[in-house]
Amino acid sequence: MIKPADLWKLPPLEFNKWRRENDLKHLFDCFQKTLPHFDEWLHLYEFSIDFILNTNKPGSFFYWNKETILFKTNEYGSDDYFFVPIEDKSHDKRLKKTYEGEKEKTVQYRFKPYFFWAKEKLKTDKIVKTNFNGEFDTFRYIAFNTPDAPEICSATISPGITVLKLGGTKINGWDDILFRNLDFTDLDFLEIEGKDSLSRETNIFYSSCRHLKFNNCIVNFSKFYACHFEELKSLNSRFYWTEFYDCDLFAAEFENSSLINFIVKDCSASRFSFNRVEVDNLIYTPPKKEWHTGVVRTYGMTAENYKRFRVLFQNNGHRKEAGEAYYKERYYELKYNFAQLEFKRAVELIWKNHFDNGLVMLKHNFSKLGSTISDFLSYLLWGFGERPFRTFLCSMFIVFAYTGLYFISNIEDIRGNLTNSFYLSSIMFTTLGFGDYKPFHVGEYKLLLASEALLGAFTFGLFIAGYANKSKY
Repeated sequence: MIKPADLWKLPPLEFNKWRRENDLKHLFDCFQKTLPHFDEWLHLYEFSIDFILNTNKPGSFFYWNKETILFKTNEYGSDDYFFVPIEDKSHDKRLKKTYEGEKEKTVQYRFKPYFFWAKEKLKTDKIVKTNFNGEFDTFRYIAFNTPDAPEICSATISPGITVLKLGGTKINGWDDILFRNLDFTDLDFLEIEGKDSLSRETNIFYSSCRHLKFNNCIVNFSKFYACHFEELKSLNSRFYWTEFYDCDLFAAEFENSSLINFIVKDCSASRFSFNRVEVDNLIYTPPKKEWHTGVVRTYGMTAENYKRFRVLFQNNGHRKEAGEAYYKERYYELKYNFAQLEFKRAVELIWKNHFDNGLVMLKHNFSKLGSTISDFLSYLLWGFGERPFRTFLCSMFIVFAYTGLYFISNIEDIRGNLTNSFYLSSIMFTTLGFGDYKPFHVGEYKLLLASEALLGAFTFGLFIAGYANKSKY
């Protein structure tokens, strides 16, 4: 069996050829046997396994969740392939216009990636079936053999295939990655050391990248799609336009490094660590629901991630980004707390005569309910201090609501007069009280006017505090 270090010594063209004739051929034979209607999909778009493998980008035929155009060019004497997912009709028109005059140089294949097509055909998200770990919407890493032994560990992807081992060794810089087909590979415990890096885009799909280590390294224009990361470490390294999409990204540690245009989108991520890290344009978009934990835990981990990013932005002096991260942190804490309320469960326990457990849970939920409602009002009224303009909208709502109450009241010169009703509401909300109207002869209206004055004073306080709060970073 060939060792990972020997495979890395092969030139990229020979490396890709070896993969096409060995592990990828076996992998796609397995796909044909296990993926539902896979042969039908191949026949529909007139693809063959050889054609897919010859692109050296096999993961791209599965990933995108929208119609995609595959472009084949031969501009430099060898075939080159690149994929463009169609965002909308206007994007499609622009693509047609751009390549209209290059039909002789460019061949186009329009298709729906396999998982997108299969979900439409089968009317379900559960496409990939395994014998021991359930059903999945795409390829997932479901097992790791001897995960703490770099030399002999292995990674198994659904539906139950052990992928090619390329980790447990060291390579000389990110340049060794370039031009290689690294889709569906086991890069666990791979060490990348060295600053040589060309400005060439690199895409990696469906690979296991546990304990990946970057040391004194430069990583440019690299994108990871649906890869599995654990314990990623970066020491004295620079990441420029590095992007992660739909990945598992657990316990990533960055020390004395720089992150420039660093994107983490729809990833299951937790336990980021930043120490002496320079950042510029870090974008984080959490998933709506994680495939392995469920939505409740997603909210808690997302709040923690935004907390880590907030501190990172503060340390770099990015006040606007830090404020936005704080808002998202509090927002996801609120969603998490709401999701944690289990009144229904408490009532069910009491109903089933588990009084002690039910009462304890009920008491716990009521104690959390108070703080949750307080946080919700803070979110609604001024966005936890980061959206002070909301207090202006609340002010307008209060003024118009009281205008309506005064309009239908029995206050002399006010009832039925919209102008006077709005005027009275305005001066009471702003606590000016010119004395034009004195509805003292009707007791309940005294309380009505006083309540609006109190709301006005409170709202103005929030408005001022909100803008003062925005300078805290």
